[in-house]
Amino acid sequence: MGQMFSKRTDSGVESDSEEDEEFHEAIDRDLPVAPTPRPRDIFSTPPSTPMPKEMVTIGEDEELQEQEEQGQNIIALTPHPVEEEHKATDPQTPRAKVRPLSKTIVRPETPTQEHWLKLSNLDRVVNPTFSSVIHFYTNVIDADNSFMDVVAFLKTTLAKTLVDFYPLAGRLTLREDGVVDLLCDDQGAIFIEAVVDAELKDWGGAQPNYLLSGLEIAKVGSGPIYVPDQLTPMPVTVIQVTMFRCGTIAIGTNWHHTVADGFSGTHFMRSWAEVALNKPISLRPDHNRGMLTPRNPLNPSLVYGYSTKSLEDICPEAAKASTTEPARLGTFHLDKEKVKELKDIANLYPPPFTPRPYTSTESVSAHLWIQMTKARASANAYTAESARDTVTKFFMFVDGRKRLRLPAGFFGNVVCSACAVAKEADIINGGVHYAASLIRTATRNINDEYFRSLIDWVEDKGMSSSKSEHVNSLGHDVAATFWTFFPLYEIEFGWGRPTFAARNSPPRPLIDGIAMMPSADGAGNMVALLNLHADRMSKLQRQISFATVFHS
Repeated sequence: MGQMFSKRTDSGVESDSEEDEEFHEAIDRDLPVAPTPRPRDIFSTPPSTPMPKEMVTIGEDEELQEQEEQGQNIIALTPHPVEEEHKATDPQTPRAKVRPLSKTIVRPETPTQEHWLKLSNLDRVVNPTFSSVIHFYTNVIDADNSFMDVVAFLKTTLAKTLVDFYPLAGRLTLREDGVVDLLCDDQGAIFIEAVVDAELKDWGGAQPNYLLSGLEIAKVGSGPIYVPDQLTPMPVTVIQVTMFRCGTIAIGTNWHHTVADGFSGTHFMRSWAEVALNKPISLRPDHNRGMLTPRNPLNPSLVYGYSTKSLEDICPEAAKASTTEPARLGTFHLDKEKVKELKDIANLYPPPFTPRPYTSTESVSAHLWIQMTKARASANAYTAESARDTVTKFFMFVDGRKRLRLPAGFFGNVVCSACAVAKEADIINGGVHYAASLIRTATRNINDEYFRSLIDWVEDKGMSSSKSEHVNSLGHDVAATFWTFFPLYEIEFGWGRPTFAARNSPPRPLIDGIAMMPSADGAGNMVALLNLHADRMSKLQRQISFATVFHS
């Protein structure tokens, strides 16, 4: 069987794939690269081709009406486009409008037998939001390939891909007992076509922008929490394709986190690209979530860093402030030479427990924990005494597929949150090696028994009430995820590699967040997406120890 995730190495930086296994939502694999077809071979669906039966156009607020006609399910078509324009509200974003053209439903090409897919306890412990990714591709629209051609091609290949990834065409639905599960009923993925009447370079360039995600136009909820109610099931997949005047297109892909983690979401995108290149799917998804059932008797004793309380329970004032205090998302670049410098600094002192040197992930995480803690202390005008008394936690997401010996293509959530704890003064003054040692200790404790204990803990506390404590961060904690080994730049649809690819989530108040992405500049280089309050972001960018390592 082909392998999906390839090891990316460069002569300037050694590969950390083995050392960073405990920290990444990825499995190190190798996939042969197929030649890129010629554009006319790719966009072979002519504009006059009738709309396939797995795709239907829906009005902006109109419900889908299914009818039985001649023994087949027919969907009523509404020919009018979506008449709505979305302006950027972030001061960093130009005022050009995202103009949606249509909103359609794409269903699997081959029907799925309707059935319930019971969510695992690891699905229930994640934050019920959408995971969003953005890809930019240049010079796609030209005299030979119209936007209509591109959209038709993407819909057709998506319908083929959803045959294997049918949970993404389902709906999160409340059962009669009030528990949310996934109904695999082929209701389909929401697919949005949109245009921006500007060139990309005049619209802020290729970078994360929530207006390109499609979630606002899809109207699946106000966010950032997306849950179904008794009357309205929750769509699982939303895709928006946006064309710019310069011929660039942006593909925003969103999947509900309850259904898939970063590994599985990337698995889907990579498979979609393989289908687009007329290749077989190299890693078939495995939808058997019964492999993550609780034990009998339950043993939740190992779990740390999770809570059943809501933010309103812990601190009502902070919950209220979360709706008013502004947050910003900053994009920063980290060159491989700087990564090596951070590793060298961290490894001036030997790591605890093992002679294995600190990895790039641990070293970069430690440096950012320090820098974000400094910015927070400066913005809040802490005294030395208050910093000594204030606790900060560093949460990091750890993949459990290898620990639990799951099939390589297991599709769902297999991540947990490791937690390192320290006083803010110790983090600020302790140096990179000290913060890295805390991170090493926290991740070292995450093994197969911890994952099994977490599954039991969720069962013991209630099926839908438990969350990682980073969700309820009161402003002193940092939540980090590393996607640097995900093949985001290998997702090609036939018009070349993306010029930029990254997560595309909106800014979140209260949580100081880190999302490390691969870079278009090649292996070893990274892109940091940092989520901070506006005042902290300003302080962070003025810190010499940050500005000399990261650049915009």
